[in-house]
Amino acid sequence: MNVRILAGWTTALTVTALVLAGCGRKAVRTPSQVPPATSLPRPTPPSGAIENLRLPESDGKGGYRTVNSDLSVAEAMWHLRSALNVAALTCDRNGTLGLAASYNRLLGRQRRTLAAAYRAEGTRFGSAAATDAHVTQVYNFFAQPPAQSRFCAAAAKVATEAAAVPAEKLSDFAPAALDRLTTPFTDFYRDYARYQVALADWKKGDRSPARPAVALAMRAAPAIAPVSSSEPPWRIQLGAYSGDRAARDAWGRIRQRMKGAADFEPHYEDVPDSKLVRVRIGPVSDRGQAIALCAAAAGAGLDCLPVPPRA
Repeated sequence: MNVRILAGWTTALTVTALVLAGCGRKAVRTPSQVPPATSLPRPTPPSGAIENLRLPESDGKGGYRTVNSDLSVAEAMWHLRSALNVAALTCDRNGTLGLAASYNRLLGRQRRTLAAAYRAEGTRFGSAAATDAHVTQVYNFFAQPPAQSRFCAAAAKVATEAAAVPAEKLSDFAPAALDRLTTPFTDFYRDYARYQVALADWKKGDRSPARPAVALAMRAAPAIAPVSSSEPPWRIQLGAYSGDRAARDAWGRIRQRMKGAADFEPHYEDVPDSKLVRVRIGPVSDRGQAIALCAAAAGAGLDCLPVPPRA
């Protein structure tokens, strides 16, 4: 009797084991059946920007406090001129946008107005050194590489409009035009702020592709290609004067006013079909150095235009 009961229990346990074994086999997936993991790679800075970039302070209005914030009308006119000078240097190397031509027309039409604006800047900062440092800040702002693609597109339109503005209307035109030229940089700062949020989430382990901040941070505007190190040197032009004697006298004044000018040898070049003589200095190795040299020229109240390689 006891033997039969034990045998029954043995049979029951065997059946139970087979059932469990069958269930276990149904639950196992082959490697090809395992769904792939869904996660995003480490976010990268927008528009080819560097990591650990320090953004300007918020202005409390959804924007950022920069060198172009809270300007008077005179300051806005000078900053507009500086922005378009940078655009002529960096955006239109082949002349297809017409930026240099528009910028030159602006300088010719607004010479007195812009000279007065520059004097106002000098009064505001109180010394030539402080004015030079401020003008360099303005140039550096508009030369930020990550925003150049959008800045150049805006500058081409603004330069064309600015060249046609009557002298007495520049004060009305400049503030809004300057806003249009600073918008690409504000947009870049916002993109970068979203990237910072996305990176922080990524580091904490939240790598879901559904996160909108991550998707926005991955958006990047095309950047202008850097100048090849194999390119011939650049130079800058510091005006064209009526004859060789006038050009040489102008150089004497320039080297006294412009920081670093005396480190270069001047070149006097005749303008074809004209009595004018250009004053050019250089060489500098690339476009970035041309911008820096023109910033020093602008700080001394001088007009400066780039001379591309072989020009």
